Amino acid sequence: MPETEPTLFNNNVCIKIDFERNSENPQRVFNSMSHLISSIEEFHSCLLSSVSAETRSKFILSDINEGSIKSWLCPEVVGNISNEQKYKLSQFLNYCTDLVIGFVTERNTIQSTQELNLLEGSIAEAAIEYEVEEFPNVFSLDRYRLLKGYAELSESTKQLNNVDLVFFSSKGKHKKVNKNFHLTLDDIDQILIDKIEKNITKEILIIKKADFIGRSMWDFIKQKSSISARITDEEWLTKFHSRIEIVAPGNGLLCDLVTTGFFDKNNKLIDLKYEVIKVHDKVEVNNLQQEFHYD
Repeated sequence: MPETEPTLFNNNVCIKIDFERNSENPQRVFNSMSHLISSIEEFHSCLLSSVSAETRSKFILSDINEGSIKSWLCPEVVGNISNEQKYKLSQFLNYCTDLVIGFVTERNTIQSTQELNLLEGSIAEAAIEYEVEEFPNVFSLDRYRLLKGYAELSESTKQLNNVDLVFFSSKGKHKKVNKNFHLTLDDIDQILIDKIEKNITKEILIIKKADFIGRSMWDFIKQKSSISARITDEEWLTKFHSRIEIVAPGNGLLCDLVTTGFFDKNNKLIDLKYEVIKVHDKVEVNNLQQEFHYD
C-alpha cells in the first residue's frame, strides 16, 4: 500500500530523514534530526519577530514515524492575542518555512545579505496575505536569526552519508533539503558584522551551570539575566578542576568580564558574547538583593 500521512498532521511541520539501512555511525541520523528541529525553531523565531513582537512559538512533538525517521512538529504560537490571530500566525509560519527551505534548494551557500532581498520580499507579501503584521509597511526581516537558522540547517546534513536524504513538508508540500548547502557561524560574521566593540567590567556572576571537567561554556546570572561565558583564567580553572577552588551552582564569582558587541552596517547590535578573563574570588550571594531571572 502507498504511504499516506495522517489527516491530523496535515497542517503541521514534518521533517523526514531517509537513511541508508545497515550503515555505520547510526547516531548521525539523530544528530541530524536535532539540528533540523533547531533550524526550524530559528526560522520561526525570525519570522515571528518580524510580524508580531509580543508572540513566540514553541514546538510540540506530535508523532514519530518509523521506517524513515519522521518527526511531526506542531508549531504553537504563544502570546496575548486572539485564537484567530494565533491560527493565522501558525499558517504563516508553515507557509514561510516552506519558502525559507526552498530558497536554498539551488544554493550551496549565502555570501551577502543582498541575496536575501527576494526572500524577504516574498515573506513580506505573505505577511500581508495572512494579515499577521502588527505594523504594516514597515516589514523587516531579522537576517541574523535567519542566517543562524541556515547555519543549523547546514550543520544538520554535515554528518549524513551520500545515500541519506532529508525532506521537509508543510501543508502537504514536500521539499528535499539541499545537502550541499553550507553556512557556518563564522560565515555569518563575515556577512553581517561591520564593527566589534569590547568592554571589560568587574561583575558578580552567579553560577547557573558549571563545567566541572573541560573548557566549555558556563551559564551565569548577570544582573537578573542569563548569559553563557567561557572562563579563560587558566590559573583559576586549574585550581577548580583540582578541587582546590570549590564552587557550585548558586555561588557567586567576582570576575573581570569581557563583553563583545557585534554591530551591522546600520550600527544595530546583532550579537553579544561574553568571556571571563579573571576570577578574583568566590562571593557569598545570600545577602544580595538579586532576583533570579531565567531566560
